[in-house]
Amino acid sequence: MINGVLALPGFNQLLSPETGTLTAADISLIVGLPNIGVILGLPLATVLGDNFGRKWSLIVACLISAVAGAVQTAAFNVAALIVGRAIANVAIFMFIVLSTTFLAEVAPSSIRGLVVGTSIVLIDFAALVTAGINWGMSTVRGSLSYRLPLGLQVAFPLFLIIGFLCIDDSPTSYLIKSQDGKAEQCLRSLRKGHDEIEIQSELQALKSQSALRAEEVKIPMTALFHDVNLRRTLLAISVPVMQSMSGIAFATNYATIFLKQVGGGSNPYILTLGLAILALGGAIAGIFTVDWMGRRTLALYSFSIIFFIDLGIGILGFFQHHHPAVHKAIAALSLMFAFFFAAGFGPLAYIVSSEMPTARLRNKTNALVFFCVACSNVVVLNILPFISRPDA
Repeated sequence: MINGVLALPGFNQLLSPETGTLTAADISLIVGLPNIGVILGLPLATVLGDNFGRKWSLIVACLISAVAGAVQTAAFNVAALIVGRAIANVAIFMFIVLSTTFLAEVAPSSIRGLVVGTSIVLIDFAALVTAGINWGMSTVRGSLSYRLPLGLQVAFPLFLIIGFLCIDDSPTSYLIKSQDGKAEQCLRSLRKGHDEIEIQSELQALKSQSALRAEEVKIPMTALFHDVNLRRTLLAISVPVMQSMSGIAFATNYATIFLKQVGGGSNPYILTLGLAILALGGAIAGIFTVDWMGRRTLALYSFSIIFFIDLGIGILGFFQHHHPAVHKAIAALSLMFAFFFAAGFGPLAYIVSSEMPTARLRNKTNALVFFCVACSNVVVLNILPFISRPDA
């Protein structure tokens, strides 16, 4: 949501009344600094997720998210907005870690890639919705133009809580707490239509996983770096961390501002909406191709295409003042980037991080993975405004 809000005149006037324009330093603080919220999100996701289950931990994340949205909506200065966004990042971190773990644990192995890959489809659908809202608010004057988009951040987590109260936790979550009866009941509910042999076979496979029981062995975070788990951990971290370096941090947080600079007179809100539509299309394509092509093949093809798109945008940036067509070419490549990123990095980041670790270490590995992503995002998001803004 902040992507489009940053470019709204009323929002700029509120936070920078003297000039009516946010500086690079302001934008860096608003977008980059709140990522420190993951410092609190890390222990909450790991401790709550293993001790109280995925479901109730996600409900806690929803409540934190609603509070964050309320703080941002009521903000009248940069400091209050940063606090609200830092709280939101606590919830976002918990959402990403716990939902990825939850989806991997409830999905049948035959379609796990497809199910976990829907994460990026839904994220890109949300981006499309927010782009549409911001476009609609771009012509509205006064505080409503930015307080309505920010206020909607309160509604969605409250809606999610209702949904979570209607579903069960994952079988693995029950097995960790040695509640085998509930685990079997939950698995039967998830596998309606499967025969008894399939259900019992899957249940025994879940029970036989190494060091699964919480009372049998306490698993420290250091276990992620021992023996073969070190390789699993590094592989799980690799793709998600590289995605923040590929340009997506720029595309999701500064796209409207960037396209306003290089759009050659085109409406940046419409371009951002187009970017969101292509990203959604790429995400839908990605969840099918990830199983059809395989993880490694999809990575090689999509990452290569993204490399050349990034290279093209960078080279064209040297000539954008010499020919108006260059502006449109940069905007076009930016839209192409959205599609291929969503088709490749999109599903792979979530699938690789959930498939690489063992079941007992999945929640902790996911927490570490997305903590590393957040750390790289802090660096990238704080630096980008100073690279791209003409006043810096």
